[in-house]
Amino acid sequence: TPILVPSPGTEIHLDYFETNWIDHSGKTQPLFLRSSPELHLKRILAETDHQKIFEIAKTYRNNGEYSDWHHPEFTMLEWYEVGISFEDYMTQNEELIKQVFSTFDSEFKLPATFPRVTVTDAFFEFADIELTDLDPELGTKAKLKGYHSCKDEDDFETAFFKIMLDIVEPKLKELNACILYDYPASMASLATIEDGRAKRFEVYLKGIEVCNAFKELLTPKENRTRIEDSNRIREALGKQSIPIDELFLAALEKGLPPCCGNALGLDRLLAIALGDGSITRVVPFRGES
Repeated sequence: TPILVPSPGTEIHLDYFETNWIDHSGKTQPLFLRSSPELHLKRILAETDHQKIFEIAKTYRNNGEYSDWHHPEFTMLEWYEVGISFEDYMTQNEELIKQVFSTFDSEFKLPATFPRVTVTDAFFEFADIELTDLDPELGTKAKLKGYHSCKDEDDFETAFFKIMLDIVEPKLKELNACILYDYPASMASLATIEDGRAKRFEVYLKGIEVCNAFKELLTPKENRTRIEDSNRIREALGKQSIPIDELFLAALEKGLPPCCGNALGLDRLLAIALGDGSITRVVPFRGES
């Protein structure tokens, strides 16, 4: 799928690399480096009879950290399967990671079965907080618990991610490997929502997030609504509004079959399997970009 695209992604908090294509007549068209091959891979599922697809893709994100586990250019393994259940897809991801680790002589040993923890349970067990979606008092409640990075004025998402980073993820590290699933509905992105929970999961290894998976949202109308809502929030945050990929939405009109999809950071997975403490060894020429 193409790297240079008219719409790089749909996430609220990501920033993208933008450029312009100037054709022979001098006409300018804005283009972006993709943050994921998601939209094109879903078009393949909607427009063909393929049931299982994957891509190992170079992907890009701007205005992020440059640290042990972050780099503006990285390699993503993204795959989709039609007809698989959300629970079986979690198992498939676990088995894939175990298979990768079986080829390395790593000191880091995976558990026989990855614990599965809902986001709500993780907040209650690790942070002693009863999580309610869009709770405007989450920052205040966390501050009263002694989590001083949180502030009274923090909105729900800001407080949520502070608690995740400072309290929950260090506890997940103690589990070696686990699957965190069922996110607040407000964080669904393009995942389905069932019983008030977003059907998405993330796998953590040594406390490092290595993938982000969805039970995919199918209907073109709801996809458009989510993307438009994302743009409105981006604008409120002072971020750029992202062009809507009309070809993606047109493909969904043909019918995206029930499926699950996952974006896995291949650099991170290989670094952890090698027993490294950063992605430096598996990202050639790191620091030159």
